[in-house]
This record gives sequence, structure tokens and C-alpha cells, in this order.
Amino acid sequence: MYDILVVEDDRNTNQVICEFLKAAGYAVTAVYNGESAISCFCEKHYDLVVLDIMLPKKNGMEVLKELRSLSNVPVIMLTALADEYTQVKSFDLQADEYVTKPFSAIVLTKRVSAMLRRNHPMDKKVVTFENITVDFSAYTVAKDGIPLSLTTKEFEILKVLMEHQGHVLSRMQILTMVWSYDSDISDRIVDTHIKNLRKKLDCASILTVKGIGYKFEVSE
Repeated sequence: MYDILVVEDDRNTNQVICEFLKAAGYAVTAVYNGESAISCFCEKHYDLVVLDIMLPKKNGMEVLKELRSLSNVPVIMLTALADEYTQVKSFDLQADEYVTKPFSAIVLTKRVSAMLRRNHPMDKKVVTFENITVDFSAYTVAKDGIPLSLTTKEFEILKVLMEHQGHVLSRMQILTMVWSYDSDISDRIVDTHIKNLRKKLDCASILTVKGIGYKFEVSE
């Protein structure tokens, strides 16, 4: 599971961002000023930082500069300042993306997911468990060497579960990551796809956690 640091002094905005990121399956730490951001970053590894510019104690530019002296962690800047100078300065300090307020929390979550995919691809392009081989680059799955016919959504659900191996994902989290948060469909569609996926794979690695959701776990 990816860990994300959200640095935003407006508590309502911070809360909304965190709720959407958690719904997408990420672990989130919320802080409200620049000094706390640096302290948290020094104490724990984060996979991505969402960083507001207008912060108390230390502004976002100062925080970004310090972060870059410590790490190449992906950073998405948030700001109400849309002027060219501020954007150019952010990129000069090696920000990875720049989002202007007001923004869509749904779109921000998608940007976070896209950036994590680019910066943290799965270490293995081909993964084998039980007697099943999954090729993430070719989008193929084979059982005992025989190709299986998975739909795109079934493959993406399998990929999401494997990326979060050992962690329980709710139906809504899977729906958010495979479809989109604002999809006008029931989260029960996840059950249907899981049922079909299990039937095709005929394996014991996709587990149901009653009342919560599903997880991928491979027995030793």
C-alpha cells in the first residue's frame, strides 16, 4: 500500500483530499503546516506528497526545497496562485505536477494514481503464483501454460488486488481504482467480476473478508 503525505492548512480541503485518497486504497497522513511536513517526512518513508504552497510556518516552496535535498519523492503542488511565475518557480524547484485551486478531488486522485504508476511500477512484469502466470506488460494470464480469457476489468481487478497483496480492499476501493469514484454503477458489480475471475483462475488466492471486501494472499 502506498503512503501519501497531504500538506494543506485548510482543514476542510485536507479532509476531502484524504477521504478520496483513502477510498482509492492509499494510506494517508495529514499535516497542516510546513514544519510538520518536514518532521513527518524525516520520520517515515512516503511514496508521494501533495503539497500546498500557502502554508503557515514554512511555505510550500520552502518545504519543496527541503524535500528535494532529502529525496526525489513525487510532489504534486496545490495552490490558489495561477500566475506563471509561481508555476515556473515550482517546476524550477523540481515539483512533478502543479494543480490550481479550485480543483476536483476526483481528478487529483487520478493524477496521484497515474504518478504512482509511473514512479512505482511493479518490480516484476511477470508474476507467478500457484500455477498461474500474470504478465502485466502484455495484459495476459495463463494457467499451467494455457492462456486464460480475462476481460480488461477482470485483469485490472486482479492487478489491483496483487498490488495491494495482504491488504483488504473494500468494494468501493476496488470500484474507485478500476472504474472511477464517480461511476454511476453499484459497487456490487465488483462481486460479479470477482466471481467470474475466481471461476476462470480456479485458485485460492483471492479471499473474501466478510463484511469488508477482498484481498489477495498467496500461501507459502
